Amino acid sequence: MRVVKIDLDDIEPTGVATPAIPDVPTEHPLVLVIWRDAFFDFDQRGAEDCRPDYLVHTVGFLLAEGPRFVSLAQEVLPDGDGFRAVTHIPLSIVERIVPLGPEQPDAG
Repeated sequence: MRVVKIDLDDIEPTGVATPAIPDVPTEHPLVLVIWRDAFFDFDQRGAEDCRPDYLVHTVGFLLAEGPRFVSLAQEVLPDGDGFRAVTHIPLSIVERIVPLGPEQPDAG
C-alpha cells in the first residue's frame, strides 16, 4: 500500500465561483427522524447502571410512513433507478419526525 500526503496549504484558490445548486423538486421530502434505538453495554454492572435514553437522529428522504415503519433513503438515484441506503425504523420507537427544507422568508 502506498500512502500519499496531500498538502492543502499549498493549494492556491482558482478564483472560480462554486456553481449554484439547482432547485430540484423531489417527491420525497427531506426529514429528521428522532428515535429510540436498542443499544449494547459492555460493562453494565447492575440494573440501576442502565443508560436512561439512547436517542438516534437520522436524516434522509422520506419514502414511506406507516403503518409499522418509517423508511428513509440516504440517496435518490437518477432516472427512476431507486434508492440507496434505506433505513426502516419501527414507528413504535419514533419520538418525532421533523420536516427539513429551505428556510422560508418571514411573512411579516
